[in-house]
Amino acid sequence: MLRSDNGGEYVSSAFKALHEENGTTHHTTVPDTSQQNGVAERLNRVLVELARTMLRHKDVDQDLWADAIKTAVYIKNRVTSRALPVGKTPHELWTGNKPDVSHMRVFGSTCWVVLYKSHIDGKFGDTAAKGIFVGYPDGSKAYKVILDAGKVFKARSVVFSENTSSEVADVPQNSPVEVVVNETGLDAGSDDQDVDAEDDGEDEQHDDGSDRSADDNQGMTGSEDTLRRSGKSRRPPVESWRPVSLVAHEAPMTYRQAVQGQESTKWMAAMDQEMDSIRKNKTWRLTDRPVGRRVLKGKWVFKVKEGLDKVGNNTTRDKAHLCFMGNRQIKGLNFNETLAPVAKFTTIRCILAMTAANGCELHRMDVNTAFLNGDLDEEVYMEQPNGYVDPTYPDKVCRLLQALFGLKKAPKMWYAKLDAFLKSQRFDNIDPGCLPLHPDG
Repeated sequence: MLRSDNGGEYVSSAFKALHEENGTTHHTTVPDTSQQNGVAERLNRVLVELARTMLRHKDVDQDLWADAIKTAVYIKNRVTSRALPVGKTPHELWTGNKPDVSHMRVFGSTCWVVLYKSHIDGKFGDTAAKGIFVGYPDGSKAYKVILDAGKVFKARSVVFSENTSSEVADVPQNSPVEVVVNETGLDAGSDDQDVDAEDDGEDEQHDDGSDRSADDNQGMTGSEDTLRRSGKSRRPPVESWRPVSLVAHEAPMTYRQAVQGQESTKWMAAMDQEMDSIRKNKTWRLTDRPVGRRVLKGKWVFKVKEGLDKVGNNTTRDKAHLCFMGNRQIKGLNFNETLAPVAKFTTIRCILAMTAANGCELHRMDVNTAFLNGDLDEEVYMEQPNGYVDPTYPDKVCRLLQALFGLKKAPKMWYAKLDAFLKSQRFDNIDPGCLPLHPDG
């Protein structure tokens, strides 16, 4: 049964035909008797009161009442109600998903729409346009903004000022400003525009004929000569406080530097270790150069890893990684999805807190060449790496069977294999990619 008023949209022949098709009964209320349709009328009153409050709160023109009503409906669908199950919202009951309200802003707030380069007037034009926020457009994750020029704008990159006033709060002219001078002698606390504004203000005061006493002039001069410096201590450059043994041991930038430098023996050993891992994991197989497919190159990346030994002394390790030059991959041609879950700091903090509270031991593990364990599900070809070209088949290329460092899909492939292994051991991810738990504790 459907109950409504006598509006033309409810008593039309098309609406009656719809009732007959679906077998519903339509009741209409008596004219000027809104209490017979109390549920709908009460909701209308709630929406009108919400819209009126939003318009008054920011002193928005009443001509925007339609946007206010639409925003009130948007909010109403995302808040709980006594008529619904506890903790449920209309949006959740309709879609099955909890609504995300982190994007919601105060209706009528002053905001600035960040303009794209094509909308900026010249190199020194305004990079943002001021306006008023008036709601959320249908069918897009954006904000509806009416600019000061009267143009309606839909944008995602918007900066809001949600204070109680519809105008932006002015900074008092006598507010204390701390000036910090950096090592180059330039003012790091303010830019040239601020300095010019202050100078212009002083010139205007002198032009107005305002006199200053000699004491005032002396005080002003003293305050200009003595700049307040930040009390924060500066951290010295890395090279000046690291141990000399670590500073002198720098990693080469290219393969040629690694094999021709004074420490070529160490770097060759590190590359041999990396190639042993690659061969052990069967990361690729040699094949003929494909026709019509891109063959990208690999690059040796060297790094000096610093750490502490069991005694607590500083130690260094020479690491060499063969990286695929994924920066030359084209999305849609060489790869598609690259998303892989990462650990949340909140989860890590919770684990550390639980460990400390219950007096448990925490163990940490590291997977050597982790990305080399991911199974690749796409055809990717790479040139043979420098220094390890097969003399028997120098013209062949490497078809990757496993993920490699630098490959766009390497994190996703490694996570897929790790997740499959954990599930085979009866682990269950209560927080995807972050916190796998075993049913036996």
